[in-house]
Amino acid sequence: MQRTLLAVAIATLPGLAAAAGLASSINAVTVYQDRAVVTRAASSELAAGEHELVLEKLPASLQENSLQVSAKSSGQATLLDVRVRDAFQADTANDRVKQLEEQIRKLQGQQSALEDEAAVLDNQRELVAMMQRGATEPAKDGPRPTLEELKAIQSLSADTLSRVLAGLRHVAEQREDLERQLSAAQGELDRLQGQINRRTKTVTLRVNLARAGKLDLNVSYAVAGARWTPAYDARLRPADRSVDLGYFGVIRQNSGEDWNNVKLTLSTARPALGGGAPKLNPWIIDVAAPRPPIIPEPAAAPAPVMRNDTRVRASPKASAEMAAGDAAYALEDVKESTAAVQAEATSASFQIRAPATLPSDNSAQRVAITTAKLPATLQYQSTPALREAAFLTALASNGTDYPFLAGTLNTFLDDAFVAASSMKTVMPGEKLELALGADDGISIKRQLVNRFTESTGFSGNGKRVTYEYKITVKNNKTTKEQVTFKDRLPISRNEKIEVKLLSPAERDIKREDDGVLVWNWDMEPGKSRDVVLKFSIDYPGNIDVSGI
Repeated sequence: MQRTLLAVAIATLPGLAAAAGLASSINAVTVYQDRAVVTRAASSELAAGEHELVLEKLPASLQENSLQVSAKSSGQATLLDVRVRDAFQADTANDRVKQLEEQIRKLQGQQSALEDEAAVLDNQRELVAMMQRGATEPAKDGPRPTLEELKAIQSLSADTLSRVLAGLRHVAEQREDLERQLSAAQGELDRLQGQINRRTKTVTLRVNLARAGKLDLNVSYAVAGARWTPAYDARLRPADRSVDLGYFGVIRQNSGEDWNNVKLTLSTARPALGGGAPKLNPWIIDVAAPRPPIIPEPAAAPAPVMRNDTRVRASPKASAEMAAGDAAYALEDVKESTAAVQAEATSASFQIRAPATLPSDNSAQRVAITTAKLPATLQYQSTPALREAAFLTALASNGTDYPFLAGTLNTFLDDAFVAASSMKTVMPGEKLELALGADDGISIKRQLVNRFTESTGFSGNGKRVTYEYKITVKNNKTTKEQVTFKDRLPISRNEKIEVKLLSPAERDIKREDDGVLVWNWDMEPGKSRDVVLKFSIDYPGNIDVSGI
């Protein structure tokens, strides 16, 4: 748990009382889709009078205009002032950095020694190879080695090679061990160097207690660098015609502080767009004034580095939200909702039941939000003109009180993984469609039965092309199923070309845009059904028609 020292400044103000050092810790975080709100808690027994309390080493990503303070005290506490300023973290890690740099230098030296040892062993192996070549391939005029000499060379080669190869294996093992040590040391060094002189923020609270008592303090602030995205596991259960939908949140954060063992809430609200609509300012037009001449100015001296010092005053709200003003207000208690899922008019909040730990390293962590069992309607869809297959689709309604935001979707048929895809936002009451792939339980065939061309008109100067297709659907399952399939008619872009549907009758189909025809059939188990799609294309004989 990150600890922040709640220190007491030197008493430079009249009546400023000393206070004991106090540690604060992060106990709750609400993550939005573009930021997070962090809540820190602290408590202390304080004497009567004024106390200046300093919260140090807060993250640089803290958004100052989001700061809120709430407290309760048995000593009738009044918050007098709140200030936020930039600070720099003290270079407390220098000693460890020096140790790591020295350790890395030693490890790199050991690596160099290993490289030298490996070079010596390689040289010995090459010498053995040269000796063997000399024994088996003597010079043209030189004597050939005797059998005893060959045996001696063989024995020496075996002993030497055995020692050399064992040495090379040992070097390889030492190399791997050194690389692991170097990687660990370099990683720690990089992390510490990133922390040295890291910019932080400090919050100073000035509090007055009418009498001695315990002060329980909550400080909340928004930080950038945090977000969550929805993810879903949808498991179709064909036996009971339902979908088990698992709703998850994938969280990433690099806000500058770790969240350890915190109460986590995920919210679909968009705080950046909260409140009323923005004010529309007048659109002013006028005669353009002549642009004044540009007079170069002498180079200015570098501006001094300033530390931001933002003052925020307390307001009388229960949350003690900081706003401009000079008056002091008594602090009040704040009530918290304990609902796991809380739906508002335009958003929903999900309180994760188990405490969560998320380091500030931008790694993804998936947490379970909730589950829902949704009644589903199963439907088979097909476009046999493109592919003679029926694709199983499940239609389920969002019967919850909260939206399913757009996110990644893993689809399962029972417990068998089908596909990974994405899901659009589904509001309460809207339909969720799950594509579950091709299913041989429904077979569909499309066959061109006939295509012929004939002359039309009294003088035979017209032409007609007729197409006839037969589409056959069979339910191979033991249950009644809904099958929807589509085909198409040609679309004429010229008034001289006329397309007529000859079969089926208009009452047996549904027409969609661009000539698409839709059939919706209820198929009994084990039954087959077919339909004839027949249409003609008429056009004058003196024109050429493309696409037929």
